[in-house]
Amino acid sequence: MTERGSAGWLESEGITTLDASELARLVDRTSERELRHRLIGGVREIALREIFRRMPEYLRPARAAGFEAVISWQITGAGGDGRAVDEYWLHVHDGHCTPLPPQPTPPDISIRTDPTTLLRIVTGNEDPVLAVLKQRLTVRGDLARAARLPKLFSTGPT
Repeated sequence: MTERGSAGWLESEGITTLDASELARLVDRTSERELRHRLIGGVREIALREIFRRMPEYLRPARAAGFEAVISWQITGAGGDGRAVDEYWLHVHDGHCTPLPPQPTPPDISIRTDPTTLLRIVTGNEDPVLAVLKQRLTVRGDLARAARLPKLFSTGPT
């Protein structure tokens, strides 16, 4: 059992074995400061890889029917200086979500955030609209399609 404020569960690749509800509970119980401190280096890479590996599983196909967009996620804080970004691209189309390599053409939607905010959003512990208002998440491109994204993906425990 992890104590409130502790992020021992982020010490190893343990994040890859957690189900959605346990991950949401642990993120909720871990302080913002501790999450930011732990989501650097190798743990950051493991967490981001796991988040984007699971994205297709959390798409709600019925809600995504008829929706199409190429989405670029830029996650800040990469590299030794923390100024670089990691990019993850997804193609949502006809009720499916497919990871893509970075594309030479601009995406329909571009989302930029830090790994802590992303983890809190995908676990249902932070509202993406509030994250935008707090300037912790920025969205560019087709804002009408971007506004539909929270309804297309399930977040938090199901």
